[in-house]
Amino acid sequence: MNSDPNGHDTPTASQDSKSRLWIPFILILVCAVAIGFGIRYYKNRPKPMTEAAWEVYFSEVGAVSSPNSLEKRLVHRLGAATLRVDAALYDLDAEPVADALIEAHNRGVKVRIVTEADNIDDSEIERLQEVGIPVVDDDDNDGLMHHKFIVIDGRYVWTGSYNTTYNGSYKNNNNVVLIDSAQLAYNFTQEFRELFLAVQTGKPSGAFVAYPKVALGDGTEIFTYFSPADNTISPLLKEIQSAEESIHFMTFAFTHDALGDAMRDRFKSGIDVRGVFEAKQTNNQYSEYTPMREAGLPVILDKSSGAMHHKVIVIDGETVITGSYNFSKNAEKRNNENLLIIKENREIAAAYLAEFAKITQ
Repeated sequence: MNSDPNGHDTPTASQDSKSRLWIPFILILVCAVAIGFGIRYYKNRPKPMTEAAWEVYFSEVGAVSSPNSLEKRLVHRLGAATLRVDAALYDLDAEPVADALIEAHNRGVKVRIVTEADNIDDSEIERLQEVGIPVVDDDDNDGLMHHKFIVIDGRYVWTGSYNTTYNGSYKNNNNVVLIDSAQLAYNFTQEFRELFLAVQTGKPSGAFVAYPKVALGDGTEIFTYFSPADNTISPLLKEIQSAEESIHFMTFAFTHDALGDAMRDRFKSGIDVRGVFEAKQTNNQYSEYTPMREAGLPVILDKSSGAMHHKVIVIDGETVITGSYNFSKNAEKRNNENLLIIKENREIAAAYLAEFAKITQ
């Protein structure tokens, strides 16, 4: 009789040893498959629209053939959309933009539009509806649906003063900032959804800003506000009162007394405060143009044949305030508007200051 207690264990031990030898090969195979999927995803994923996290554009007045017009830039961006386009547009009469939205719809992109009730019967809006793109208006709200923003693929936000019209691109002075940020896009998507659903539910927009402060990779900080739901005047006054060196503004309509008072106070404190007004808007008895002139501020009237349609304030050469928001009580209390305060980015501020210099030269 074999008395070796280990004699019957030898075959099992050999099998276990062979099984363990397979484990590294299985792990290598799993890793190779994972790497293959990763490479395929990387190659096939949508290409970024911008190399940087942001880009700033200005209208090229009269340059209809320019490839850099706001209209052509927007058409290009819409042509790159792969999933979804949510657009809140006060006015849309630019045929190439409507064409780009229809083309996106036809290739399977989910396109939705919110517009101002006064403009719902525009021919380009009717074309969108004819192909099945859902379009709603603000149902004759007391204020205006004054937004000019587009969210592309839940990632890119296009916003500023530019109405998607021929005049907006080729006759009027306008600005757009395009920002690559999923968090900022979420803020604007929520605002869009509230507006879109408000017509269906009969309830007013009350979107809350999920990411009030968005930080980009280059250190840029972006603060998002939507009126009339948000308190917009307090942050505006805070930024003006914080100015230590300079305030430059370009404004289509400036009738808000508190903002005018704040700028006059900073001017009296020795801050360099200067601005340019759209001439046609200064006939308004509430315009801040005359009070500022009387207080000695170096403010001027725009001389271009089109509208000076900007709604911009640049503070200390590093903070930019922009969006659809005119500096008025209506923008604060009645209209649906968006306002961005962009901080810690001297490059963006420099772009807007260059536009200021071009307009005021």
